[in-house]
Amino acid sequence: MARTRMTDAALVVLLALGTSGCERWRLDQQMEVLCKQDGGIKVYETVTLPASEFSNVGQPLARYAKQAKSPEERLGPDYRYVWQRTVLFGVGAKLQAGEGTLVRNHLSITRRADGRLLGESVSYARGGGDGFTFGFQPSGNHCPNPRIDLIGSVFIKGD
Repeated sequence: MARTRMTDAALVVLLALGTSGCERWRLDQQMEVLCKQDGGIKVYETVTLPASEFSNVGQPLARYAKQAKSPEERLGPDYRYVWQRTVLFGVGAKLQAGEGTLVRNHLSITRRADGRLLGESVSYARGGGDGFTFGFQPSGNHCPNPRIDLIGSVFIKGD
C-alpha cells in the first residue's frame, strides 16, 4: 500500500507533536527531585519591626528598595539581601524555540551588625522545554509550590 506525501507529512507532524514536551517532562522530574532535597524556606530568627517599617501593602522595609544602589541593599543598611541564580540546565536556551531551562534560586537575609543568617530559601524554576510553542508563551513550572515569601517570613509586623 503506497503512502501519499500527505500521509507522510501527517505522520511526521504526529510524531513531532508526540515527542514535543519530553524535555519539559524530564526537567519537571529533575526539578521535583532537587526540590525535595533542599527546596523550601528556613527561618532561623524572626525580627519584629514597628508598623511604620511596612508599606501600605504590608511589605517590610519597602522604603529602602527605591534608594538601594544594589539588590543587596534593598532591605536597608541593617540587613543584607542576597539572591543567587544558578542556571542548572539550558544556559542560553531559546524558550520560544521550544528549548528548556532549569534554574535554582537561593535567597538569604543576613543581619549586618553580627553577620547572623536570619533566613534563606531555595526554589527551582523550569521554563520552556515544550518542543513547540506555536507562537504562544512557553510553559513554566516552579517548586516549592505555593511560593513562600522569605522577607515576609523573617520580618514580622509589631505595634
